[in-house]
Amino acid sequence: MNSKRTKTDVINLRRSQLIKAAYKVVSRKGFYNFTIRDIAKEANLSNGLVHYYFKNKQDLLLSLLKEINNNIKKYLNRAIKDLDDPEEKLKIFISHAFDLVKNEKDYFPVVFDFWTQINRSERMKKANIKLFQSYRDECSKILEEGIEKGVFKKLDVKYTTVLIISLIQGLIVQSVIDNNAFDYDEYCAGIIDHIKSIVLKK
Repeated sequence: MNSKRTKTDVINLRRSQLIKAAYKVVSRKGFYNFTIRDIAKEANLSNGLVHYYFKNKQDLLLSLLKEINNNIKKYLNRAIKDLDDPEEKLKIFISHAFDLVKNEKDYFPVVFDFWTQINRSERMKKANIKLFQSYRDECSKILEEGIEKGVFKKLDVKYTTVLIISLIQGLIVQSVIDNNAFDYDEYCAGIIDHIKSIVLKK
């Protein structure tokens, strides 16, 4: 029993090392320009070990996308789990997304690279669909709670969720492409106020 648990721990540790290494390498070199050797070197492991834990580059990258998604959900849930106020939860949900630009500088360049794969790989397309669905699910839960508690207007949750995600992602994409185009913090605050004006009861 113990030896089996130890083996599982080692497998999880190695996979985690390789996924973290892939995150760093893809952010530096881009989706198309890295090799398995680059990942192995970054992780201080052998090429053979990379192939042992992941069938190929796509398998490794899909695991990376899943890991990114899980981490975002984990950090968000940790931030809002003890809150009762839907308005505060929504503000944290939006701020958390905006703060990724500053706190996780590699995150969006990596995600943008993944987006380029959706017409080339059905598995990558499905993984990206799950990523966006996850964002929408979290936002929808907050909106539904706010409506139920009488804090938010009775609104079309699906439409409002898509609108909120679009406002967040649109600002982030523009900022990552050209971070001198506008004052990021000022516009983030403006979008939060705008979303509040849409959902809050007067």
